[in-house]
Order: sequence, then structure tokens, then C-alpha cells
Amino acid sequence: MQVPTTPLAGLAHNGKYDMSTGLAPTGEVVAITNVFGTSYVSLHTGDPGNTGASEVSGGAYARQPFGTIGTSGGDPTTANNSAIITFPVATVSWGTVGWFGFWTAASGGTFLGGNTVSTPKLVDVGDFARFVVNALTVTCQ
Repeated sequence: MQVPTTPLAGLAHNGKYDMSTGLAPTGEVVAITNVFGTSYVSLHTGDPGNTGASEVSGGAYARQPFGTIGTSGGDPTTANNSAIITFPVATVSWGTVGWFGFWTAASGGTFLGGNTVSTPKLVDVGDFARFVVNALTVTCQ
């Protein structure tokens, strides 16, 4: 088992991933929970745009479940990752990760959207990337 040399715990996004819906506050909670509670987080070396382009691949990379979410507020309702999201240890350089995305599946699936990370990070051999608790925020309004 390879021990990671550098955890990249500083990954966080700039701003929010906004999902405009026109729903009532209770509808916002249902929408966020049903869409993002079952989604997967991806890492990207270039702007994913509307298609999920430039996703990291190879070197043990795999999308990770968004996992348990905590919701707060109402109109707009926000959701955050309430657990650490950790990616596998890179067995080859993944390049500089500057964006993240959300998908409906661990592979393939539909790209839901994404945003930038606050500080792009080079994920080299032996490194791993993670989002600390509350690093990812989704806003539904």
C-alpha cells in the first residue's frame, strides 16, 4: 500500500454552484437532496463547460460520491458536503486540478455542472485530493 505524500486538503470551490428553480423552500430541499445526494464529484484540469470536459483520467482516478449532504436556509437553500470527499492516491500525475464537477454516475452518466476550485493544485504521483467538510456548496433558489 502506497502512503500518500501530500494530501491536497485545500481544494474548495470559488462561489457556489447555483441551481435556479423557482421552487418553494421545501421543494428546494427535496431537489437538492434528490439530485446531489446521489451524485458523484469529479476533478478537471480544464473548464468542464456544460459537458464535463477535461476530467482527470487514469492513474487510479475515480469519481467520488458527494455523499451525505447537510442543507440549510430556505429560499435559497444551500447544501454542503457533510463528510470529507477523498479521491484515490494518484499512481501517475493527474495534472493541475482547477475545476470540479457533479455527475449522475461513478462513470459515464450525465454531467450536472461544476465550478472552479479556489486554488488549483498539482496532483502528482503519490498525492491525493480531497474536499474537506463544507468545501462544496450547492445553492438552489
